[in-house]
Amino acid sequence: MSNLESLEEIAREAWAGNYERTGVLSKGELLYVALASGRMRELAPSDSIPYAVDRVGPEWMAHMLQVWRSDSQPTT
Repeated sequence: MSNLESLEEIAREAWAGNYERTGVLSKGELLYVALASGRMRELAPSDSIPYAVDRVGPEWMAHMLQVWRSDSQPTT
């Protein structure tokens, strides 16, 4: 499993309210998970969305958009 695939898995868990696996992530990884899961307020409350998008970078953002466009949002 690639790093981004692992982050997608963690993002789906975070979307459902499970943040257990986010504690060991780097700042960039955490911001990726926060953006992908829609949990910026819970996971990165002191960071803005524009900052997070810039920090994550264009390659990871492109991956995130591809995954979340072709995959349905997690359901609770």
